[in-house]
Amino acid sequence: MSPIEIGYLMIGAVIVLLLGGIPVALTLMAVGAAGLFAIRGVRGTVFLIESLPYTSVANLALIVIPLFLLMGHLAFSAGLSEKAYRSAKSWVGHIAGGLPIATVFACAGFSTVCGSSVATAATISKVTVPEMLRMGYPQRLAAGPVAIAGALGILIPPSGILIIYSIATNVSIADLFIGALIPGFLTALVYAVGLYFMVRRDPELVRRTRLPKASWKERASATLAAWEVVVLFIVVIGSIYSGLATATEAAGIGACLALVFALLRKDRQKGAIWNGLLETGSSSASIFMLMIGSAVFSVALGTTQLPALLASTVAGMNLSPVTLLLLLIVPYMVLGCFIDGISMIFITMPVVFPIIEQAGIHPVLFGIIVTKLIEIGAVTPPVGINAFVVQGSVPGLKLGEIYRGVVPFIFMELLLIVLMIFFPSIVTVVLR
Repeated sequence: MSPIEIGYLMIGAVIVLLLGGIPVALTLMAVGAAGLFAIRGVRGTVFLIESLPYTSVANLALIVIPLFLLMGHLAFSAGLSEKAYRSAKSWVGHIAGGLPIATVFACAGFSTVCGSSVATAATISKVTVPEMLRMGYPQRLAAGPVAIAGALGILIPPSGILIIYSIATNVSIADLFIGALIPGFLTALVYAVGLYFMVRRDPELVRRTRLPKASWKERASATLAAWEVVVLFIVVIGSIYSGLATATEAAGIGACLALVFALLRKDRQKGAIWNGLLETGSSSASIFMLMIGSAVFSVALGTTQLPALLASTVAGMNLSPVTLLLLLIVPYMVLGCFIDGISMIFITMPVVFPIIEQAGIHPVLFGIIVTKLIEIGAVTPPVGINAFVVQGSVPGLKLGEIYRGVVPFIFMELLLIVLMIFFPSIVTVVLR
């Protein structure tokens, strides 16, 4: 059997094992080890398996993962999600769809200090959804927007998914963070405009749910109360963009600042900081296991020369970068229905990224597009993790209503992805 045939068998084996419910990390390690054994024999396989688990994660720069995760948990402990929502509500609560729009902006604000879509959706939904239901919003308009807007946590920096993409492809974290700024805030704006017109079609709903217009004094007070969010964002992203700190250093500074804010909160929930530490450790361990599995699989697949063959084949088809990106939307959307974003990146990048490089597509642009597709996967069944998180955070919500609520936003996401494909300067214009 030729190495190329072994490569195809490896990809098929990964699909079969994942459909069988085997954890992604174990699947990648098992298939990678089997592929190495088939190509290099026992000695070569043993040598690589002995060293790869250590060398794939023994990099001080990877401390950025637990640090940014910790910053997000501590930001929640400091009550920054509630402050971001109150600030947004004071500015837009009086317009049609004011509360859902405030929810979107609160998710965007909290995303600047939290790199997780699940954490963003869970924390914001507890604050906003009960109030929207009391005001008379149907479940689809109360829960759907927070489920999809929570996914901004993986797009607006500091994004955990962009960090994983950087690790998998060696693309600069700083460039990815800077490139995500315009798409992230543009996404929040498009969501807000869409909500405004969706709610405005029902005058009775507008009348029932519109809040009194806040005074300038009330707006200033609510905005100043959320100063920690602004400070964290400026310190972390500003220090990276200005070159004063690396992404790792900025993550450390951000985690320390978030800890200070959490300790200064008088009504902090008992054990919140300790729980944040435990969740950070658990999440980090899962990510590092995926990295080890991905390293074994990538080395084995690279040994078969299949990625290079696929890259040269695609190059020989003379597809334009636009056509190639449009074609890649479909498989990523299908994968997003079944696999979480981190696993998707580690599974696909060994095959897809060489093709992207061969086609001359900007790696930062591709990273942002993949992240947008992962956002869609976070709310599409049967997995749709954000929908489950929102349902679990607020008793009485129906999962079907949440899925109904996110459908219009999926079309908005696809529109934004197509815009970025045809106008890549939306991402690249801010890159140095």
